Amino acid sequence: MQSLQLKYYSKLSRFLSNTRSSRTVHFNSHDIFSKENSLKSVKCFKSLCPELNTVGKRQAAVLIPLCIVKDEISLLYTLRTNNLKRNSGQVSFPGGMREADEQLKDTALRETCEELGISITRNIGVIEPDKLNICSEEVQYAFAVPLKHFCKPANCKHTYFRHQSNKIMMIPVYTNDYKKIWGMTAYLTWIVLRSIIPENFHQKINLSLNRRN
Repeated sequence: MQSLQLKYYSKLSRFLSNTRSSRTVHFNSHDIFSKENSLKSVKCFKSLCPELNTVGKRQAAVLIPLCIVKDEISLLYTLRTNNLKRNSGQVSFPGGMREADEQLKDTALRETCEELGISITRNIGVIEPDKLNICSEEVQYAFAVPLKHFCKPANCKHTYFRHQSNKIMMIPVYTNDYKKIWGMTAYLTWIVLRSIIPENFHQKINLSLNRRN
């Protein structure tokens, strides 16, 4: 998985570096997608991900797509349809439940292809949001949010969630022009942003608070 990410960042870095435009890109693509930053990002991402007990439980996987929209490095999201059994009407990254004898990374790639019509290889995937072939049975629409949007404190909020263990957790919430991002998708967004742009993204989240009776 790590080699996949590094190859993706390396090739995408060259692609972005060769892109010329009169408009300003607020993040230096070479810095974000360089090999050095990729190694740091992967290490940081793993350190921020919680250890989950998956024994006897069915697993799921998502793909967290980075794309370029109007010369801005952005995160791509989907809004799920209202007729789904799980997380209907919510913002999510493309993904779904793992099938038997399937690796999680293959689950993420398969589900992304099914939901958005994107064929992504294990080495690199160039996503063009205006050319998506969206599956209307699962996805209402897809939208992209620039990384710079998350660097404005006014767009970064939080809420509280009571876990089954009676532990209170602080969960990030992100407002935008489309649909509020919250729940696990917001948490994954926070991890990604803390991993790839730590010097610009400063939202702090206390993931474990005291129990309440």
